[in-house]
Amino acid sequence: MRIAPRLIAHVGSMRGYFLVAVGALVLGLVGCEDKHIGRPCITNAADAGASGGQVAVISSPNLQCPERICLQPAPEGAVPNASAEGAFCTAGCSTDDDCSDADPGTKCTTGFVCTVATTAGPFCCQKLCVCHDFVIVPPGGFQTPSTCKSPGSEGAPNPPTCQNVH
Repeated sequence: MRIAPRLIAHVGSMRGYFLVAVGALVLGLVGCEDKHIGRPCITNAADAGASGGQVAVISSPNLQCPERICLQPAPEGAVPNASAEGAFCTAGCSTDDDCSDADPGTKCTTGFVCTVATTAGPFCCQKLCVCHDFVIVPPGGFQTPSTCKSPGSEGAPNPPTCQNVH
């Protein structure tokens, strides 16, 4: 007779755990991950004019950014007098839609585009969300840089010059 109350209490607590688990699962599936693309961050790297203002800096892991990637565009980038300034959080992408969830505090006024941010270093040939203020989209959209083409394809270097190209 004394076993029954314990059994009922155990079943009740299991139902509570089950409901909490289901609720967490639903929130995980419904909620979108906020990558805070465009949130200001610090790269802790200085060009000091050595590149002539033509080199962007990618800092990772960067704890200020959910995706751990901070991008500092080249100071004298493709677009003169760009309105955005400073480094910002970015994320990997495959289309411009992946970059549409910009942080409300971003200084980027024209939104973000998905493009290869660099052809050197650990992030070579990886597509990242880049502030549209710093790039000019060519007619027909961005093309894959030759260094990022798969071995054997037209215009690809042999051997590949980027460790991310397979």
